[in-house]
Amino acid sequence: MPPAIWYPLQLDKIITETEFTRRFIFHIDSDGLFDYEAGQFLTCDLPIGEKRAQRWRSYSIANWNPGNQEIEFCISYKEGGPASEYFFKNISIGDQFKCKGPEGTFILPDQTSQNLILICTGTGLAPFRAMIQKIIKQKITFDSIHLIYGTRTLKDIIYKSELLQWPQDVLNLNTHICLSRETELFEFNSPSVFVHSGYVHPVYKTMLQNNLIDSTKSNFLICGWSAMIDEAVLNLFSEYKIPRERIRFELYG
Repeated sequence: MPPAIWYPLQLDKIITETEFTRRFIFHIDSDGLFDYEAGQFLTCDLPIGEKRAQRWRSYSIANWNPGNQEIEFCISYKEGGPASEYFFKNISIGDQFKCKGPEGTFILPDQTSQNLILICTGTGLAPFRAMIQKIIKQKITFDSIHLIYGTRTLKDIIYKSELLQWPQDVLNLNTHICLSRETELFEFNSPSVFVHSGYVHPVYKTMLQNNLIDSTKSNFLICGWSAMIDEAVLNLFSEYKIPRERIRFELYG
């Protein structure tokens, strides 16, 4: 296996998305076009320790813009986490570190004559944002797309304007926003955006139980914390008999 190629990443912009989540916009310095698939990640060598295990962190690329050297990460703050402390307290515009990649097989399926169910929590939305940008730019059409996004409250929603806009830009896309700690539900002014009280699991389970999607023609992509992924995979595989090859997941956070 050839040695990994490391590229410099330079920070151009920081956008505060919520109280505990920020978007970091970099440009990557590569000799030619930096090519990657929507959903892939980069491994970054951060100045936060002496040993490789202390320094290396992997982040999904949150945008897809071929021909552009811009790379975006969406990162949530974790108190006491060395990488979080670096990104939220120490990094400055113009700072650089190295990254390698892209890596990962968590990408859009080639077969589009099917349903695509995207299940995520928190910043696990990042790779799906890149996928949806690719779908829009390449005019890819699936039988249906259901984006099921979970977070705690209204103020914790990331990429909110885009979540509301995507059903207008993508044929047959529905956005489901699941709020686990919101005391009052509300409606957005869109027939394809649905707000639910609770976690993400009842949403896809209802779809399957009521035959709202054909389970034999559906692919499930799941991204978020390990507990959510474990529960979703167990539900889909054991309870609903979804074949393992139709379930993909990526741990995020």
